[in-house]
Amino acid sequence: MKIPVFGLVMIFVIWLGYEIKKHTKQDKKSTADFWERERKSGFVPRKSTKDITYITVDESFLPQNRGEADSEINSLCKRILSFRDKKITDLSSLSNTELKETYGTANFTALSEADNNFTALVPLLGRLCETLYEEGRTAEAETVADYCVRNQIMTYPVLYTLGSIYSEISDNDKLIGLIKTAEESGKCQPRTLEALKSL
Repeated sequence: MKIPVFGLVMIFVIWLGYEIKKHTKQDKKSTADFWERERKSGFVPRKSTKDITYITVDESFLPQNRGEADSEINSLCKRILSFRDKKITDLSSLSNTELKETYGTANFTALSEADNNFTALVPLLGRLCETLYEEGRTAEAETVADYCVRNQIMTYPVLYTLGSIYSEISDNDKLIGLIKTAEESGKCQPRTLEALKSL
């Protein structure tokens, strides 16, 4: 027995209405759960932050010869050194709610600032790696990039610069090790890994 087209349309409309209602209800519950969790996180007492690893910025990994006062390298180094007295850490894996739940509301502002400092510092370090490499200052570019990798800064400018250096000197062991480190960090974008593997 064939079902009339009108019947099929009605079945589809009923099914669609059911799905919309179901998902609307789920969305409302998810939203309510989120705001309840956020409300509760505002009352979490201060917790230990001893497990947080902070990044230290100093002169040790920066080039000594920074060129003219208005050179890009000099400007980048000055901006990077402006972070030396600040707390810097990567907390991007945690939402604001999770940050308060994990470390307490009282620590939220300081930890947010430390995370913001990390976000501001990372592109400066990446650009310094690239600029040193472009100017043929390979050893210095490697030093800066290596500092970044040790501190879990796995951006394209950092990794591709370091990978290019290893490729140029035909150090396959270091290149393979870099790729493995990038993969295991869980912080490396797929396109960056692909670029490294193509070297």
